[in-house]
Amino acid sequence: MAKLDEANVQILTLMQQNAALTADEIAEEVGLSASAVQKRLRQMRAGGVIEREAAIVSADALGGVSLFLVNVQLIRTKHNTIGAFRALMGVTEEVVQCFHISGAFDFCLLVAAKDTHGYEAFSNRLFTEDNFVARFETSVVLRSVKYGFALPLEQLLAGR
Repeated sequence: MAKLDEANVQILTLMQQNAALTADEIAEEVGLSASAVQKRLRQMRAGGVIEREAAIVSADALGGVSLFLVNVQLIRTKHNTIGAFRALMGVTEEVVQCFHISGAFDFCLLVAAKDTHGYEAFSNRLFTEDNFVARFETSVVLRSVKYGFALPLEQLLAGR
């Protein structure tokens, strides 16, 4: 794994804000050469620090998207129910994020659908016709207040 020194943290912070930045642009911000930035990025990608880079698509540009938070409780009588459900969520396109959680529910999902009819079809297919799910609760996202994937690097790495 690549060492996360101050320069790497600065590079990661910039990349989390905008992964399309060039090595030259990052270098100017962090005070390194572009080749040094490229080398560090290669090391962090190879070391698994940077898992992947992705574009964040505007829901408005698609004509709107409805988001749903879904808490799912599984039937635990079947062998490897949790593993099977994890695998299913990993390949289900509507599932934007999936968290295996503690508490009354086993999973919390962020699901994207065109509208409530699209979500109804999704939930019927995956929850009511599925023999993994004991129960589920859905909340409709009225407005995204903060929507992102950036980790608070300075806070998480403070005192190391």
